[in-house]
Amino acid sequence: MLIGEPMPSQYDWRFNLFGFPIRVTWLFWLINAALGYSVAMSMDNRLSWISQNAKDMASPGIASLLVVWVAAAFLSILIHELGHALMFRVFGIDSQIVLYHMGGLAIPTAGYAFRRGGNRARLTHGNQILISAAGPGLQFATALAVATIAHFTGMQMPIVVTIADWLGFSNQSLQELIPTGVFRNAWLYSFVDFFVLIGLWWPLFNLLPVYPLDGGHITQHIAAIVRRTDGLNEAYLIGAITGFVVAWWFFTRGSSINAMLFLSLAMSNVQAVQQRSGPFGW
Repeated sequence: MLIGEPMPSQYDWRFNLFGFPIRVTWLFWLINAALGYSVAMSMDNRLSWISQNAKDMASPGIASLLVVWVAAAFLSILIHELGHALMFRVFGIDSQIVLYHMGGLAIPTAGYAFRRGGNRARLTHGNQILISAAGPGLQFATALAVATIAHFTGMQMPIVVTIADWLGFSNQSLQELIPTGVFRNAWLYSFVDFFVLIGLWWPLFNLLPVYPLDGGHITQHIAAIVRRTDGLNEAYLIGAITGFVVAWWFFTRGSSINAMLFLSLAMSNVQAVQQRSGPFGW
């Protein structure tokens, strides 16, 4: 998700991975902990129920589960941004990664891709679509792979069971959610559950056509190809409408934090529409 790089701080954690400079702001840990509190409470209740049938599955407590949640969020979102950065590298562009708030940025450090013979060419709209899709694609694929392995090694996750039920593939009972084998460890069970939950839901919402989410960038470049413009007017208009609809959907389901997030994104798209001059020319 590309919004704007936060200012560096002495409290940021910096390291390198696969040749990419990575910076994690202190707000990343704080905000993700706040967002994960209700999920940690839910997991604590679930482990308490499981422990009635599996005595070695006692909950480590909400505070410990919050640490597990933040670790899972960090790994999942880092994988997401690595997807963008690796695709930048495919096109010959270096980039750096910043994790902040509840998301992250893959920031190109060069504006051109260099071809053989020294010629320079800007990224095409197709290239930009691939870069935007690579982040959520890698994050989703990783979560799906982990969920598949967990499923066949004795762990049933509510999110996977729910999706399978929606698709008509299964009709499992709560009793089948009691883990077996290696996942009888509460810490590992919680980490895998959180990682899969984040890795399946975050990419799906991130691909919604709401600028500046990845889906909004993809919408912009598709519109640019079709309309032969920069695609921003179309992306802002679609983003405003979609943002309001998704915010309403979250409000009706009692998820006020997510509703406010998409409402703010919708309003930023409305403001962007107002700032740009000229008709849309549909």
